[in-house]
This record gives sequence, structure tokens and C-alpha cells, in this order.
Amino acid sequence: AKLAREAEIAYATLALATDYDCWHPDHDSVTVEMVIGNLQKNAVNAQLVIRDVVRRLTETPPVSEAHSALKYAVLTPLDMAPVATKDKLKLLLEKYM
Repeated sequence: AKLAREAEIAYATLALATDYDCWHPDHDSVTVEMVIGNLQKNAVNAQLVIRDVVRRLTETPPVSEAHSALKYAVLTPLDMAPVATKDKLKLLLEKYM
């Protein structure tokens, strides 16, 4: 999360359950085979979700505060920073230089 913010990348979490027996009173105990089966289904579902999300993001890129998270992060005026430092930070800070 910290590295994504530093790179001004907005992100989301995708979580898929494998079983409910540890917290849901109406579910019986599960077997390892059931968990593995759900993991395999989740892998397929996650790939489908990711493909769809990437397609949608390509069609309509979202606006996010994350995309300008570094705007005020560097307090030293960049024109006073050494060239070597600016070169190191160029990938992340170029739009602010």
C-alpha cells in the first residue's frame, strides 16, 4: 500500500473466501478438498474479475486522489535538489518538476 501510494497508483483489494466454517454457525466443518476446490474456483473467478476490471479501467480511467499523492510530499524545492537526486526521483516526480 505504501509503495502504491508513493507511485501514485490507486488500488483495490479483491478477497475471495474459501470456507465459512470458522465463523458462520450454519456451516459445517469443511475438508481440505473443499478448501482446495474453492481456491481453484476463486483463482478462475479472480482472473475473470481482473480481466473485466482492466478492460473497464482502460475504457474509462478513474480519477483518484492517489494519482496526485506526491504533489505536496516533497518539501524541498525541486530546483534546489541535486541533479543526481532529481534523476533518481524523475520517474515518480517528473510531472511536478
